[in-house]
Amino acid sequence: MKRIALYGYGNYGKKASESFRFFWGDEYSVTAVFDQALSGQIDPYWTIQVLAPEKLYEEFRRGIFESVMVCIYDRDTKMGISEWLEDMGVPVFYPGKEEDFASAEQFHQDEAPKISIHENRYSFHVYKNMLGAVADYNWRMMFLFNEEGKVCVDHYKKYMPYFKPYLLSYPFRLKDPVPEKVYMKGEYCLMAKMYSTNYWHFTVEIADGVYLMEAVGYTGKYIYNETDYSRLLMSLLGVSEDRLISIRDLDHHKVYVFETLYDINHDGMHSMECSETVLPKMADVIKKTLKKDAGSPRKLFIKRIGQRKLLNGEDIAVQNGFQVIIPEKYSVMEQMNRFYNADIVISPHGANSTNYLYMQKGAVFAEIFSDVWYDHFGLSNSKICEACGIHPLQLIGKACSSSKAAMRADYTVDEDAFLQLILEAEKILTRADEGV
Repeated sequence: MKRIALYGYGNYGKKASESFRFFWGDEYSVTAVFDQALSGQIDPYWTIQVLAPEKLYEEFRRGIFESVMVCIYDRDTKMGISEWLEDMGVPVFYPGKEEDFASAEQFHQDEAPKISIHENRYSFHVYKNMLGAVADYNWRMMFLFNEEGKVCVDHYKKYMPYFKPYLLSYPFRLKDPVPEKVYMKGEYCLMAKMYSTNYWHFTVEIADGVYLMEAVGYTGKYIYNETDYSRLLMSLLGVSEDRLISIRDLDHHKVYVFETLYDINHDGMHSMECSETVLPKMADVIKKTLKKDAGSPRKLFIKRIGQRKLLNGEDIAVQNGFQVIIPEKYSVMEQMNRFYNADIVISPHGANSTNYLYMQKGAVFAEIFSDVWYDHFGLSNSKICEACGIHPLQLIGKACSSSKAAMRADYTVDEDAFLQLILEAEKILTRADEGV
């Protein structure tokens, strides 16, 4: 039996420890657990004490374990710890292997599905008797696999190879899984995917697929990450509550066998490219549920809280007639309606900027980015704005940090450039009013 250690004893580490007990109890044993903040606790599944990380190398030299699985949520921290272990000569453990993954075509497909989708840049598969396990504790995803021990990579490939270490970290047995099997009769569509606990990602990577499924008459159930916004979007797209299954309600000690399972993915997400054809149509469906309000402010400045805040520009916005709102103080529906009734919205990039989809044609959406957090998001959002008939403007500021964590750093913008952004937005509206 191979002996492994776990580094990290938060939500991920605790569930990984538990799953090794259930899924791999006859092949692996967890013989050490390390966590700085939680050292001294007792792991109830292996009855061992959580140790401080500085004791890791000593325990490894003593032969207490052979390798370490890093159970950390944050990607940069996870990679940093893995590099630290490798520098010390301590092997990093991944339950999965490269050869475990297979393309969708290698799995048993429904030869006569009730529905089909042929949309540019979307992959669509209908599996028969596919197995699923809720074994990604960071993102609350379900891994799909078959009795031969192959994992379907199509459900995750949009983030490969960037997220390969995550995909190789599933602590469940592929071949002859030990836990109880639960047979799911009927039709299911899997929408619990990486990042779907984020409003922007759920909207552009999940809701678009739901729109397509509903448009072709799908009547089965959806497995999804349940949040206030995901419930709302599902409802606005016509999905009743009795068709929703929260992945939180599925037991990670069990393997689910789906009679019929639908899986739809947009293939551009590895570079954060969203659908310029589907998202505007989806937004039109949702905008029919929004209300015009003559008393709602026409010029909005979105104030971001938490990390990656824009530190200046608010005073200039107020001086030019913008109302400052903090989206977290409003319900998601209220946020949608605010954007829907605005002529100009200035917003730092983030999940809250998603609501530009619900602005009316001819409006102006100005998005502000940090110079270390622009990447593909700016181009994608700009293209979708144009497809929705919304005028996109962008401004890139300067991050307040040059460290590896700069992508989370607050940032500032040149105030003269910010004022010019406002003037340009107002010119666009004036030209539209004049019919130019």
